[in-house]
Amino acid sequence: MASGEALPGPGVIAAASGAAFTAVVLGQLANAYACRSASRPAWRLPWGSNRMLLGAIGAELGLLAVFLFVPPVAALLGQGPPPLEGFAVALLAIPGVLAGDALHKAFRHRGGAGRTHPVLPHH
Repeated sequence: MASGEALPGPGVIAAASGAAFTAVVLGQLANAYACRSASRPAWRLPWGSNRMLLGAIGAELGLLAVFLFVPPVAALLGQGPPPLEGFAVALLAIPGVLAGDALHKAFRHRGGAGRTHPVLPHH
């Protein structure tokens, strides 16, 4: 930062922290769906087939809302609700994780060079 530039205020930092936390939570949500199969991408599996997973995701999203929108909790965590743009960027974690997982599975399925771990059987 150049000399004389103002540092971002605590509200901006809290919103940025909230956006980053939201991206991590949404990425983990996508990972939970992606891990349902060792060989098929998440979009080739039925989305509502596991009621326990749906409940866990609902709880995860509910806790995310508490962590971002309940002021004492958000303040304790040093974060706040991100602006709409922050949420939009955080949402990109979902297709990013699902696409990365699908590419990894496709590469393993095709016998990727240098493989050093066993491939789990196809489901």
